[in-house]
Amino acid sequence: MKKYLYFLIFCFCIFDSAYAGSNELAAVKKQITQVEQQNKKIEQQVKTSDRQVEKTKNQLVGAAESLNKIEIKRDEIKNKIKSLDARRDDLLASIATNQGRLAEAAAGLVTVSGNPSFSASDTHEYILTSALLTGISDSFDSEIKSAGEKITELEKIRDAKQEQQEKLDKTAKRYAEDKTYLDRLMRTRSAQNEKLKSKQYELQKKLRDLSVRAKSLSELTAGLSQGDVSDDDSFSWRKMRSPVSGIMLRRFGEKSPLGLVSDGWLIKTRSNALVTAPADGRVEFADDFRKNGRVIILSHKNSYYSVLTGLATTDVLLGQDVLAGEPIGRMPDGRAEMYLELRRGTKAINPAKLFKEP
Repeated sequence: MKKYLYFLIFCFCIFDSAYAGSNELAAVKKQITQVEQQNKKIEQQVKTSDRQVEKTKNQLVGAAESLNKIEIKRDEIKNKIKSLDARRDDLLASIATNQGRLAEAAAGLVTVSGNPSFSASDTHEYILTSALLTGISDSFDSEIKSAGEKITELEKIRDAKQEQQEKLDKTAKRYAEDKTYLDRLMRTRSAQNEKLKSKQYELQKKLRDLSVRAKSLSELTAGLSQGDVSDDDSFSWRKMRSPVSGIMLRRFGEKSPLGLVSDGWLIKTRSNALVTAPADGRVEFADDFRKNGRVIILSHKNSYYSVLTGLATTDVLLGQDVLAGEPIGRMPDGRAEMYLELRRGTKAINPAKLFKEP
């Protein structure tokens, strides 16, 4: 009897243990399923976030291009108004001079005509008086004609200025809307780059040390270069847009006033001009460097680097990927010049090989 009882107890223990193990296994499987579902959800969120970042980048490229065009248009209109104002001032000064000469000619006519001599015995004096009257009269007519032409031109200038001012006023609303839209996108991009900000301190410290040791832009760029130069030197089947619009002051290979050969382009830009990435790349440096103002260095495919100097502000983070045409900073107010270099390894490349002139 006891043996039978022990047998029943033994069977019950085995069954209970198996049942408990089965429950534990089911719980583990349930946890695994939950974790897998969470991972899928996180992966989906990451994919959605990446799509949103890419969407923001493309929107920034379009917004920057639109704003840049309207800024150029507004500057052209302002320059026309400035030119018209200068011509108006010249005309007003010239008309004032004309008035003085007209007064002198009128006074001469009055003086001579008030004392005519018709004595037949003094033919010489008569001829001289007649010639003098004719000369003064011709001068008077010429001055009146000149004054009339200038007044007519002055009226045209006033009409032209009014027309240009109306054009400028029409662009004001569009400019404000485009700028607001771009600023909003920039804030969105900044928020999306939060994950990069945690890495900024160490990168900034490393780059600050490098910038202290580097004596030139070429040394700074060489210090950022990683590994060997790619054997493939291809870049793009078409030339990319210059990072800023303006006037070319010095091309690659030309000498500066000090006789130094230029390794890049020197570009005179508009005041506070928008600066965009000249090609797809990654931000490797964005900081002050010696007397070059704010400097941005971008790495591109196949070991190419673009170096942009003279900026007043930079709107990018280290390690940030940017698209061609994406806004990355602004030039200073007032007189502004950008120096642009293109480098591959330690060698300076003519920017004209890859970029359109501004």
